[in-house]
Amino acid sequence: MFAPKLTFSIMVSSLFLVISLLMSGCEMSPPSDSEEKINEASVEKKHFRSVTDYHQEINGQNLKNSVLGITKQDGTATLEMTIHISDYLIDKMLNTEEPYYFTYGDMPGEKTIAKLLVESPSVLTIELNRTQKTYTISQQIKLKESLSVEEEQALLSPQNYVLQVLNEEKLAVSTFIGLDIATIIE
Repeated sequence: MFAPKLTFSIMVSSLFLVISLLMSGCEMSPPSDSEEKINEASVEKKHFRSVTDYHQEINGQNLKNSVLGITKQDGTATLEMTIHISDYLIDKMLNTEEPYYFTYGDMPGEKTIAKLLVESPSVLTIELNRTQKTYTISQQIKLKESLSVEEEQALLSPQNYVLQVLNEEKLAVSTFIGLDIATIIE
């Protein structure tokens, strides 16, 4: 008669002990200052061979833009836009061995602008640093002579352009469209 009560109380005590042990094992203590510094240092020290290694992170969250400004004078046009690069992306780009470039181009699948140029424009580099977050990308393009009214309108329309980030082989790893809309919040 006493056996069932004793067995039940042992089971309850054992269950309580197991739950107590599990709960105390799950308790998380906040990282100490030294642990945080070690984690930050390991992130900063990570090196990348190419921007291709983290191309998915070169996106609208980490790179914002102003509206693309286009001015035409004589046989050239100047494309100019301000970009803001996040600290996170700047750290990665500063720790990349191979060079990376920027350029403006046609919308994917289009040749609207390329048909109006004498030659393909050279690619651009930006001298990044940890203190500056905002940069201006300015590129001059040489135009064919005697553009029609429609061709000139296409040339001066920011929505016909994309901003591309290129890897060391000058292949696009990230493309930003909608340069007629500012994503920089001022």
